[in-house]
Amino acid sequence: MDYYFDNAATTQISEKALREYIATAEEFYANPSSVHKEGLKAHRKLEETRESFASMLGVSSSSLFFTSGATESIGKVISSLLFTTPGKIIISSVEHEAVASWLPLLKQYGWRCKEIRTRDGFVSKNDLKEELTPDTKFVGIMAVNNVTGAIEPIKELVETVREYEKTIKRRIFFFSDSVQALGKISYDITDLGIDGASFSAHKINGPRGVGLLYLRNPSSFRPLSPAGGQEKGKRGGTENLPAIAAFRVAAEEWLENQDEKNRRVGMLKKKVSDAIASMGLHILSPENSSAYILSFASPLPSEVFTRMLSDRGVYVSSGSACSNNVKGEGEKILLRMGVKSAEAKNAIRISFSNSTTEEETDNLIAILKETINGK
Repeated sequence: MDYYFDNAATTQISEKALREYIATAEEFYANPSSVHKEGLKAHRKLEETRESFASMLGVSSSSLFFTSGATESIGKVISSLLFTTPGKIIISSVEHEAVASWLPLLKQYGWRCKEIRTRDGFVSKNDLKEELTPDTKFVGIMAVNNVTGAIEPIKELVETVREYEKTIKRRIFFFSDSVQALGKISYDITDLGIDGASFSAHKINGPRGVGLLYLRNPSSFRPLSPAGGQEKGKRGGTENLPAIAAFRVAAEEWLENQDEKNRRVGMLKKKVSDAIASMGLHILSPENSSAYILSFASPLPSEVFTRMLSDRGVYVSSGSACSNNVKGEGEKILLRMGVKSAEAKNAIRISFSNSTTEEETDNLIAILKETINGK
């Protein structure tokens, strides 16, 4: 039997979301931008779905834009800086490559880019305060780290930025990559006070290739290309309505009884964490981390240990799945968190879904023990 514990990389689409995808593709086949009857029908479906997301997130529907995923959402926001006079951009040193990979281009265009250090995986408000300067225009701190699950103190960091704004008499754009946060931690966009956020459907049992971008003040955002003017001119291209509709269903399913699900998953994570610690292995995820992500240092190089588990039907990740495509990226993130080099090279990430069962967890622990003991 196989046991899937790589849910931070991607989750399996839920049956209900898949049915919604198929039903929407069959019934709402027209282009939402077309003005004939079927096009208007598709447009109504699109806007009804946007309203549903607005209700779930507690924001205005005018602040939400559908994209192909979080990477595109992030790229749209950061690339828009190229239209403005260069200043300073601050991100954490442990951001996903979807954010960090933009820095070389921004530097070419005159931007001062600072990757702020993290203390045990967390950005401190004092370190952020020290980096804020009169020319700071953008701060990007992820809500939940995709490698260790560390939950950043976003509200506290936003408050630090807002306090500094009083001295420069203008707003600094605060963006938070929230892919690993939606439905997995306590998350309130309005309460956090952020200016922008990115979400992805395939992290919560939705389809791949669809995401959501939140912009507190859309009028201040100028995309590099409006293309066909879809999504109120913020994201061109015919909307992927079946995927968008399936994303909504997946989000509704995931957010239902969210606190109860998170508590249950947290208990499963603790069970695995305690078992791993009893084997004499070091847990890399900090105490204040998502219930859905657990990283630890295995006794072997991560690629070797991952393959050994795969041969036994257990599917985990060495660091983050995205960073596995760029050799050393997962290791680099851990090193920046203060993890020792030997442990960073051996890092394994176990990630749960809210549908993960206790039986699957028990079997995971048993196979981990067998693999470590060489049986």
